[in-house]
Amino acid sequence: MNTTEFDVVVAGAGPSGCAAAIALRLAGLTVCVVDRPYNGRRKIGESIPGASVRLLNRLGINGIESLLDSKDYKKCLANISAWGTDTWEFQSGLKNPEGGGYHINRVAFDDALRDKAISVGVVIYENMIGSVSPLSIKGLTIGLKVEFKRNDNAHLKTKWIIDATGRKAAISRMFGVKRMRLDSQMAAVKWIKAASVANDDHATRIKSVPYGWWYTSFLPDNSRVIGFQGLPKDVSQMHKDATLFFNRFNDSGILSRTITQESILEESAYEAGVAKPDSIIADRLLCVGDAALSFDPLSSQGILFALYSGIKGAEAIVKNLTEMNIANQSLKDYEAIVDNVFTENQKHLRYFYMNEFRYRNEPYWKSRQQ
Repeated sequence: MNTTEFDVVVAGAGPSGCAAAIALRLAGLTVCVVDRPYNGRRKIGESIPGASVRLLNRLGINGIESLLDSKDYKKCLANISAWGTDTWEFQSGLKNPEGGGYHINRVAFDDALRDKAISVGVVIYENMIGSVSPLSIKGLTIGLKVEFKRNDNAHLKTKWIIDATGRKAAISRMFGVKRMRLDSQMAAVKWIKAASVANDDHATRIKSVPYGWWYTSFLPDNSRVIGFQGLPKDVSQMHKDATLFFNRFNDSGILSRTITQESILEESAYEAGVAKPDSIIADRLLCVGDAALSFDPLSSQGILFALYSGIKGAEAIVKNLTEMNIANQSLKDYEAIVDNVFTENQKHLRYFYMNEFRYRNEPYWKSRQQ
């Protein structure tokens, strides 16, 4: 059996996994990323805030323009919302010192981060992890054995493994880590062909309705993403029934024109509630991105946190391996960082959801006040 050794194995090649791998490699560690081949489908998460640029800089990427082709990103000029009122509120990106952020081609963004990882010496395995087991000497764990699902003739040895597998938290579950869902919110998302490119704005629009809330953005490939967040029963119906989805979207008045189901390019449904594991660190396991903390889409922090937690998690492992006198403290510091992000995020979410007074007795809005 062939054995390859790395300082760190990263499970998952999304933004959090690639950010962690790049940061680890830049610190001089040997790193590999394991993830199955991309299936070609569009990905959720099409916006990044201006603050993301600072994190890209930390990875040796000099801004969004050096990461993506100009056709794969557009500036988000404003956030426009009708929340707690029928009046539209306009928040210009020009007022933000770090800019209003960008609408991105998410597939191209992930591919570019993966290419950056490869360029700095990260090894990529297109496979899936089947099992992780401890390597011990006299009862002391000195590393991990990682076996693939699709190759019985090879395995990896590593000092640490990072779970960057998203909400499914596949590696954490192998370690017996339990995942807590704080609510049952779901989302139905459809990507449509833009009917009139010239008339499409470059803002993110959000509007609350009695049964949940909508968002929509115009994307760099001249498509438009439309998302609805609500209770599982409503989301299931709207995901299965495109006519119902678009009728309710058009009735919301979030866009001035009518959208029809004939323009659908792709569609998806997914969990959209806040979730976190009972521990983000186990014996030589560290979680980043959605595996460490899954956000409510209202936060618009998914990719930002993916990059941030990937970098901070990598820094914790580097200190653990190289500065033995503060090894355990570096892991505690990382846990504290994630806990603080969770606490602050929950405060902000509660504030925004409580500010929708009109529908407070509706089932969805009652669920957001718990």
